[in-house]
Amino acid sequence: MSIIRIDKAIIAAIIFIAACLSARMGIPALAEKPPLDMSLMEEFLSGRADSGKADEAADKIQTEIQKNPTNEANYAALAFIYDYAGSYDKALEALKSEIRYTPEKSEWDIVYGNLAREYLNLNKVDEVKKPALKSLKFNPKNINSHMNLLRCYILKGRYKEAALELKILSGLDKEMDFYYEIYVSCFDKIKNKNDIIELFRESVKVNPGNHLPHRALGTAIRDLSHDDMENNLSAIMGAFHKALELNQNYIPTYISIANTYLYLGFKTNKKAYFEDSLVWLNKAHKLDPRNLKVAYSMGNIFLAMDEYDKGIEKLEYAFQNGANDKDTIKLLAAAYNNQAYSYYETGKNIEKGLIMIDKAILLDPNNGLILSTKAELLYKKKRFKEAYKYIQEAMALAPDEPGMREEFQNIEKAAKGLKQ
Repeated sequence: MSIIRIDKAIIAAIIFIAACLSARMGIPALAEKPPLDMSLMEEFLSGRADSGKADEAADKIQTEIQKNPTNEANYAALAFIYDYAGSYDKALEALKSEIRYTPEKSEWDIVYGNLAREYLNLNKVDEVKKPALKSLKFNPKNINSHMNLLRCYILKGRYKEAALELKILSGLDKEMDFYYEIYVSCFDKIKNKNDIIELFRESVKVNPGNHLPHRALGTAIRDLSHDDMENNLSAIMGAFHKALELNQNYIPTYISIANTYLYLGFKTNKKAYFEDSLVWLNKAHKLDPRNLKVAYSMGNIFLAMDEYDKGIEKLEYAFQNGANDKDTIKLLAAAYNNQAYSYYETGKNIEKGLIMIDKAILLDPNNGLILSTKAELLYKKKRFKEAYKYIQEAMALAPDEPGMREEFQNIEKAAKGLKQ
């Protein structure tokens, strides 16, 4: 997050939402009379405003600029709005005007950092370095400017310099895993995926005593191995074990190892890999029994092993304690569905299966596979009309799901026979 500059009269109203802002632009100092009313400002700061309102907001700020063309805060606000709306070329021009009218060099680290950001957004990589370095001249600890410079080096294939920036960032914020954040973003930016591995090999050389680049390197080798994952297992685990040697209490490394064995289990259909995965998650669980990511991962493993009760227990724990993100919701719904379908297959506990599938539908109401499971359970209970309703919905949502058409025809035949 860039330094927040804001009029003292409205700090209390927006300080919380400003802290939650995901955009990496500095928030501008406002004029004595803000160019936007606070309700509209809050919508932008909280990320809730739509693009139509961005146009409205920009028009209001332009009006303020006509009244006072030398007030740099209005240009800063305009740049923020354009950046929010994805109009990066307009944001760039607004930032250039802001720089022209910003007399205080103490604020230039933010302004030039934002300028580097817009050059990145416009994919003008050759233009990024100069404003990023100028920003860092005024504030060497500006994390966003270091991030902009890092991304510039990555895009230009200058991985040693990128690794040096990653080391600096890790020193500035020891709680943040910049290595993994950059790893995740690399897939969209680096065409040659082997270059991603090269980036983290350089990172390990530059910062060998830090566990984070070792974990990122192991993850990169694993994810880019494709069908050669088993052959590369030694290299993958070598990086992960080095990460653990440097920090035995970092839970994400245990999860990364567990996920490696999980992926291998799916690729090879060898149950032993699932068991290996669970061993590492149990180690993580001993370190932090309340960790929600560990609970989620254990739930995933139990589902892979068809141990639905245990999977549901772990996933419900994660969900009920705050892990209500999309992935957790989808996986818990799948666990309920799989358990319910197992009741259908055995023909036992059908009523319990209906209770379970209703929980799945509550979490994932537009999942055709889940709706088809409810249809089959109802079919098993000879409640053909209800079953037909759900299989129609399922068919509309997932017509290409294997077996869906056959299920539809069977239930449709039973429902029509009932009408006759």
